[in-house]
Amino acid sequence: MSLPSFSIKRPITMLMIYTILILLGILSLIQLPVELYPNISFGEISIIIEVRGGIPPTEVETLVTKPVEEAVGTVSHLEEMLSISKEGESTVVLSFEPGINMDFAALEVREKFARVKNKLPKEIEKPIIAQFKRSDVPIMIIAVTSLKRSTEEIRKIVDENVREAIRRISGVADAEVAGGRERKILVEVDQRKLAAYSISLERVISTIGVNNLNLLSGDIDKKKEKYLIRAIGLYKTVDDVKNIPVSTLPSGTIIRLRDVAAVLDSYLEPTGYARVNVRPVVSIYVQKESTANTIQVAHSVEEELKRLKETLPKDLHITITSNQADFIKKAIDNLKVSLLQGAGLIMLVLAYFLIRLNRRLLILTSLLLVATLFLPTKLLYLLLLGMMIASIAIDKIRPVLIVTSAIPISVIITFSFMWAMKLSLNFMTLFGLALGVGMLVDNSIVVFENILRKNEEGLTGIPAAIAGAEEVWIAIWASTLTTVIVFLPMVFVGEEIKLLYGGVAWTVTISLIVSLFVAITVVPLLASRARFSIADIPKGYGKTGVVGLMKAVYGIQKRGVLFFMRHRYRILGYAAIAFVISLFLFTKLGMEFLGTTEQNKFTVFIEMPTGAKLDVTNDVVKRVETLVKEIPEVKTFSARVEPWSSKVYVELVSLTKRKRSVSEVIESLRPKVEKIRPAFIYFEEEQEVGTKEIILELFGYDYNTLREIAISMATRMGAVKGFTDTKIRMREGRPELGLKVDRKKASLFDMSVTDVADMVHAQMRGLRATLFHTESSEIETIARLDEKYRKTFKDLHKLILMNRDEDKIY
Repeated sequence: MSLPSFSIKRPITMLMIYTILILLGILSLIQLPVELYPNISFGEISIIIEVRGGIPPTEVETLVTKPVEEAVGTVSHLEEMLSISKEGESTVVLSFEPGINMDFAALEVREKFARVKNKLPKEIEKPIIAQFKRSDVPIMIIAVTSLKRSTEEIRKIVDENVREAIRRISGVADAEVAGGRERKILVEVDQRKLAAYSISLERVISTIGVNNLNLLSGDIDKKKEKYLIRAIGLYKTVDDVKNIPVSTLPSGTIIRLRDVAAVLDSYLEPTGYARVNVRPVVSIYVQKESTANTIQVAHSVEEELKRLKETLPKDLHITITSNQADFIKKAIDNLKVSLLQGAGLIMLVLAYFLIRLNRRLLILTSLLLVATLFLPTKLLYLLLLGMMIASIAIDKIRPVLIVTSAIPISVIITFSFMWAMKLSLNFMTLFGLALGVGMLVDNSIVVFENILRKNEEGLTGIPAAIAGAEEVWIAIWASTLTTVIVFLPMVFVGEEIKLLYGGVAWTVTISLIVSLFVAITVVPLLASRARFSIADIPKGYGKTGVVGLMKAVYGIQKRGVLFFMRHRYRILGYAAIAFVISLFLFTKLGMEFLGTTEQNKFTVFIEMPTGAKLDVTNDVVKRVETLVKEIPEVKTFSARVEPWSSKVYVELVSLTKRKRSVSEVIESLRPKVEKIRPAFIYFEEEQEVGTKEIILELFGYDYNTLREIAISMATRMGAVKGFTDTKIRMREGRPELGLKVDRKKASLFDMSVTDVADMVHAQMRGLRATLFHTESSEIETIARLDEKYRKTFKDLHKLILMNRDEDKIY
């Protein structure tokens, strides 16, 4: 029994099969992740370690980067390891082979890193190990403001309540906070009093730390129970810190910390600023993991913010100033509408050719056709549903439903295969569906037209449906395979091409194969049971109310063929010339891996000379903000000011409300910012996939030679047409004073170079003595000299050093 015959003679079986497949498709559609482009990020894990105290890049590389590289360099399936060492920060980026499970890779990296963590300097902050790059544009920027609180107070609330809550969300790699100043417990030590009591700063730091502990001290039995003995020593208030003894005089007098230092619950000096539309705020920059879905992560963050608003003070205002998910959802919705419009167009076109249309109905359907271009998505759904119901209810237009049933059935069933193959709803897969929609009815038209031909020959009902379908099913199989064979090879090419364009190939292939089965099962089944007479169907496919138009087309075609036959050699010559010209023009076409998408956003990068003070950088960023504010197309902008490298994230109004593209806006701004010195300012349009950068990496062991080569190459590349913003990522070393230690003299006092460096570091920059625990967070306790003793170069010469016996060395 052939498939068409089986479907007609077993209608209940076919109904159950397609009902199950359609339900699976609907359930799969609900669970399919939505994103703009397929995730082609090959597995990358970043280890980011910030180091307090302004350690220079060379020491960061020696003390932090290299030990980390040695520890994690042996993880499985590692393809490449890249490290960046800069002042106060070490970044190691691990690239893995395509296709491996990144969750297991991350676990192995954490395991390897844990072995070396305790060997790193104690000044390191909490390391970040996540699947993202620090250079990635944040998917969301959140601004927190208040009319009643300072930015420092807001920062304290954000650090204690908001940041960690966002970091815990699945898919979030990091949530960085900028603006305000960090809360710290500052121990500002008086150098003269320390010298007077012969107390070293190292003893102060050590004493603060060893007194801030809860330690298990044993256990004891009491009747039938065993009690643990725990020594309770954690600081509960700042006064507890002030009152700890740091020394005892020979007379028995106890010297407490408050006698030699001021202990303050205060804030560190600002390390950066954050502003939205020039207004100071506390901003949270949310980075997602490279393999996470942008829309899902953004939705989870939004839900968490709604929950947090109920617990945070009422005067705090949390605003999402930038959200990549908004653009992605809008772009995907537009593509969905295009898909629906395509389906509607097909139904209307088939209506022209399958039924007799009078003038009024012709005008009405034409108006509906135009309306689909402007209707909202929900109304478009209702319109298509209404057309399908009308097709069922009205005998005369029932043939339209029979033929177009291939579209919804094939598309919905395709969703279940997409879910099984772990594809997502993105630009590529929806493009594949939209591309296939026009071809989905081809097989159904052929089968239905042949069934009509059998009706004209005298067969009716079931015999006509079986005969009509069986006669053409081999032909449509061959026709479908010729189309499939064009797209299917995409899934066998390189990994990156496969990840990006494989969705197009699979959706077109699957939907066409499903439509083939629909054409040889559903169409004959419906045609055999549909109640329409041959009088309702015009004789000869296409002889309908538009027959006049078709006759004109046929007439033009006939005259054209006769003309070409009379001048065949001349026409062949013209065709050959056109072919050669087309080959030449093809070589002039621009080529790129993926076309750019207008995303309404761009970033202004502001690079300052190494060593520039924060206030100087802030003034430059303010000048850039003023220029950005003057752009009429700007919707909102957020500035993130850091000592040497700052950013301004700019969002424009939608494309329908402006005349200039993002590139044109950037080009109008470029000559203005070039006048701002000494900053190097460049721009980058937001890209969902890939980048417009061309990166050349130079490898070697001599930094001076590498720098000379890089400058030479940058100069030559900057002269190439089409290149803008040529930059060298390697920075000059920060201006510094060399502290040369006389080893012989130091040895007389039983001191090493390390001892001297640590003492100077502790007094000038401060060291973390301990962590002050509150109910919601841990606050660093920083001990250092009072500011009046560490302000100028002269103060450096006046530092008092002490050896292990606390003998003073001037």
